[in-house]
Amino acid sequence: MNRGSLMVRVSGALLFVSLAVATLPRLVALVNGAITLYPLEYDARREHQMGDWYTSVEKLRRELPRHETIALISSPVDRDTAVFANYYLFPLRTRSLGTRSDYRTAAADPTLPRTIVAVSATRAERVAYDVLRDRDLRGGRRVVENPQLSEPARSFVLPLVASLDGAAPSTFVTEATIRNPNPVRAEVRVVFWPKGIERTITIAPGATAAYYDFVHQTFNILDRGWLRVDSSQPLQAAFYFANRGGGDWTLLPNVTTTATRLPPARLHRDTKLFLVNPSDGRATAVLDGESIPIDPHAFIVRPITTVPLVGGNVFAFVTTRELNGRTDFYWPSR
Repeated sequence: MNRGSLMVRVSGALLFVSLAVATLPRLVALVNGAITLYPLEYDARREHQMGDWYTSVEKLRRELPRHETIALISSPVDRDTAVFANYYLFPLRTRSLGTRSDYRTAAADPTLPRTIVAVSATRAERVAYDVLRDRDLRGGRRVVENPQLSEPARSFVLPLVASLDGAAPSTFVTEATIRNPNPVRAEVRVVFWPKGIERTITIAPGATAAYYDFVHQTFNILDRGWLRVDSSQPLQAAFYFANRGGGDWTLLPNVTTTATRLPPARLHRDTKLFLVNPSDGRATAVLDGESIPIDPHAFIVRPITTVPLVGGNVFAFVTTRELNGRTDFYWPSR
């Protein structure tokens, strides 16, 4: 054997040994894994390999209705995972609808599935739409970065609060900042009207409570109405009607008296007149000479094309939407 041939053989042997050393642990792991999986049933094998994610899919297969189509919603980075969820949820009928934004855009589709499964890299879970919406809002940024707090007051009314989706991408919320400047805690009673849902908020001495979506966070609803605030201590507050999708906002007035004198205004589209009766008794609004009885705590909305002459013991205001989607508010003077 010549010297060159020997060097080739030695080099080959060294290469083989180096590869064996590098791959042997992996080979042993594969063999051990195969031995572990061999006696298991199909689902048990998948659960062993995929962990909690597959366990969550198994749970859904048992619990979801068989006669309905299921909407699969995921983030853009989890769309591949949604494909796997579609496969492993069989025999359930599923429909991948992309993100929550895609789902809400398809709201007018009569075939849109009402049962939603949120899919991520860690699990698949059945959720309500408002839960998905809240997760998105909680993970984002508030529209108003520097809220303008009011003078301290114990009681006031917010003539409009909302937590609703408009045409995509409009997402309407009420952003709120409430500060207790007092040396004792404040017990704050808030009532959402006209539904009459009541909650109590406690704010520690000198503390500030901040909300990205006050209506849903406090009352767990998606709706619009008006709000009454009564506190054991004078509070500084700032409530904003904000559009997360459009990035615009309006500071809501802290109302303490009824008012109806609306200013002349330039109207655009989708213009509405709002009439609020904040009292516990029946009220009467006078609209261009016509008397309109309004029940206690009622919240009436009427489409208009011109600003009417309004009178009576109610609070009136007008909203109109510009072509760019921004909502303009026209508040009354006394």
